Amino acid sequence: MRKITKPCESKESKYIFSEGINYFKTGNISIWGSGDKKTLDVLKRIKIKGKWLNLAAGDGRYNLYLLKKVDFVIVSDIDKGALSKLWHTTPLKYRHKLDTKIFDINNKFPFHDNLFDGVFCTGVLHLFPKKILRKIVSEIDRILKPKGRVIIDFATNIKRTLPNGKLLVFDSEPLYSLSEAKEILKKLFKNYRIKMYESKFVEDVKKSNPPYVMNCKFIILIADKK
Repeated sequence: MRKITKPCESKESKYIFSEGINYFKTGNISIWGSGDKKTLDVLKRIKIKGKWLNLAAGDGRYNLYLLKKVDFVIVSDIDKGALSKLWHTTPLKYRHKLDTKIFDINNKFPFHDNLFDGVFCTGVLHLFPKKILRKIVSEIDRILKPKGRVIIDFATNIKRTLPNGKLLVFDSEPLYSLSEAKEILKKLFKNYRIKMYESKFVEDVKKSNPPYVMNCKFIILIADKK
């Protein structure tokens, strides 16, 4: 994959969220840091295999953990630059297990039914209102094999603080509470066997546009298709 340095424009009114940056100026580590401890613990101990989709993967904070465990990973995002960085920072010995797909998560996913053994998605679903969440989860269900597994995180009680002390809120962002998110996820995955874990996240996101400190509670959901 060639290096793509052109920033992707964010269109929040259309639920297209991107950082608008050249990812090749952000270093090899994800702009979101090395990852949440509880999420990493889940990824290290959970048994997963087969073909997985890393949905809205960005620059791939957790992707190497997937590659080390499963047979193949397709990483997707609307931001070509983020996926390009992910590809180029993936160790050569894992690239034969990796492919990229660029598409808008708001639309029908460009995959056949029952294609994946698992779908992984972090850091994005909390940005969508319930009507779009239902569409996204419906597409996840469509492309997931029977007995497939979904691993997602869902941020709540979000507070983003800019360097000048002001709060940053994205256009039309729902800003879910922890209890509200739990009920929504239970309904969206009502036909799955689910487990939920709670965690907290504080991260100084210095390489985003604009930079801010993110403080939130979030849910880690593991859902197994019946």
